[in-house]
Amino acid sequence: MHIAEVFCQPKGKIMEDTHVMTPHYIAVFDGATPKTAFRFTLPDGTLLTPGQMAARTLADAVRRLSPHLSAREAVDALSESLHNALQGHRAEASGVIFSLSRNEIWLVGDCQFAFLRHTLEVHHTEKAIDRLLSQWRASIVKSYLSRGLMTAEEIAASDPGRRIIQPFISRQVRYQNRPTDPLGFGVFDGSAIPDRFIEVFPVPTDASVLILASDGYPLLLPTLQESETALQQLLESDPLCIGALCGTKGIQTGNCSHDDRTYLKIEF
Repeated sequence: MHIAEVFCQPKGKIMEDTHVMTPHYIAVFDGATPKTAFRFTLPDGTLLTPGQMAARTLADAVRRLSPHLSAREAVDALSESLHNALQGHRAEASGVIFSLSRNEIWLVGDCQFAFLRHTLEVHHTEKAIDRLLSQWRASIVKSYLSRGLMTAEEIAASDPGRRIIQPFISRQVRYQNRPTDPLGFGVFDGSAIPDRFIEVFPVPTDASVLILASDGYPLLLPTLQESETALQQLLESDPLCIGALCGTKGIQTGNCSHDDRTYLKIEF
């Protein structure tokens, strides 16, 4: 086994994805986009967004994990580390973890992974609340465009759809790690994560490639170049993210994409 490709790219000036590789675990974490102006201050004076704080804390915690933990044990240990680091503040991150000793993929939240066997098998869990809010935002933006209220450039600079759905994005916390709620979803936020939201996938014995990625790649393909090419084509055809890239935010002015992205390819 060896690491064939690794690539990380922020959407703008702030990177909230991170990855970590140890002899026992390989993981990608995707910190949630900031919902407020709050920042964590490190001892050296560095300011971190909540998403950065969550992703970095989880990556550091992976380095301390015992080699043979179950998914349940590992997730509990990571959640405890995040809870201690946050000190009562809010921060969230999704994660995908490859346990080498157990030959398993553990998925919490909306990161993604893929196996390459005869074909590429991609696994990505989309949050129901994100799907609803994305569709709502897209309908708002399309309405502004069709009625001539704003140009595409004006929307990129000041997205009316994002502004309208923002209060509901901020209230997503009520659905975090709520297993009985139809809109419930799993996320690392320092609280206990129910079994329902810890997805475990054995790595097939005939898999030649394993790819771990954040959800900044709408199409996860066998190589980084293919994934990047597909992403760039979508960004050019749908810069407002109201069509094929339908999401809760578009490409803001000055940014290169709609989301941070991380691609990590392992060959067996």
